[in-house]
Amino acid sequence: MKKLMTMMMALVPLGMMAQSVQESYASADEIFNSSYADLGDVTVEETSDEDFFKVNDLLLADPDFDVQDDMIAYTKNQKTVYFSANRKLKDKKEDVKIKKSVQLQLFKADVTETGEWVNLEMMNFNGKKHSTGYPALNDDDSVLYFVSDGPLSTGKTDILAVDLYDNGTYSEPKNLGSKINSAEREILPVVDNSNVLYFASDVETEGEELNVFASKVIDNQPTAPVKLDVEANASKEAYIAAFREVDAETIRLAEEAANLRDLEILLEAENLVEIERIEKVLGEDLVGAAYDFESNNVVYTVQIGAFVQKVKTGTYDKSSGLFNHRYDDGYNRFYSGVFSTVEEANAHMMQMKNDGYGDAFVLGLEGAKRFLPE
Repeated sequence: MKKLMTMMMALVPLGMMAQSVQESYASADEIFNSSYADLGDVTVEETSDEDFFKVNDLLLADPDFDVQDDMIAYTKNQKTVYFSANRKLKDKKEDVKIKKSVQLQLFKADVTETGEWVNLEMMNFNGKKHSTGYPALNDDDSVLYFVSDGPLSTGKTDILAVDLYDNGTYSEPKNLGSKINSAEREILPVVDNSNVLYFASDVETEGEELNVFASKVIDNQPTAPVKLDVEANASKEAYIAAFREVDAETIRLAEEAANLRDLEILLEAENLVEIERIEKVLGEDLVGAAYDFESNNVVYTVQIGAFVQKVKTGTYDKSSGLFNHRYDDGYNRFYSGVFSTVEEANAHMMQMKNDGYGDAFVLGLEGAKRFLPE
């Protein structure tokens, strides 16, 4: 009966689920931040990898196998189901049931014509010390998205994906990258029939209120997400309607901001060694005065660094026309040269690259606003 009820719940549209997104988030937050630490003498390390992944259909009838009603995804033909569950550990020596694990594990099963789940399989990217949950399929059932706090996650929880193959196998999981995932929590992926990925994140509130974002997935690559004007506990249909209201300029600005962020991640990574060397250089912090960041003048410059760390004047002592500005996001961005045309800035960028700044790039400035020249 429990299994039948679970499958019935899986067929209910998202907007009709009694549990709101915010409630789901609270539940996920508890699950993804818990562990086996309080299970006494029984630890997951006592189970071999072979035993950990060994499952059979009898597990589906086990009352201690706790399928999560809000973490079920069926393929379009209803012949395969992906779902998350947790189960109780047992003391091998005494075969005594103990406290239920709060670690989620992701499974797949075949679905018979009568709706019965058979041929249970545990996905091989589950782990003994992390959770995987919230499966979501794309429009043609070729990609499975899910949430994890495992080794591939760069934040508290990230959205990952695997490619699903026709022979029933699947690829290694991959992180969707910095366009989607942040240092905070990304959860609750949902995909519509146009392959738009919707998800909830608290990146703008640092652990407080959830916001909804949407990213058009093209050739399995997510574009920069845009924030939707919709409540997190709204229906999937409301998500879709909100995304349709987003104008082209908002999408363009989101993609531009994401591209800039990716460039700066590369710049900071490339210059970590240099930062260590510069810490030994004496001097006060540089205060750039080559450009008025409170003006509305449009100019072009060459960005050569973006750092959260404290960087001394000597960092770029060989660059010309150096100036900098610390932005509200905490990054101190260093620029070289102020030019009225993109052509002049490009020529200066080539000189900077010849001087060893291989990741330098041309940037437009309009006050404190940054933009990539067309």
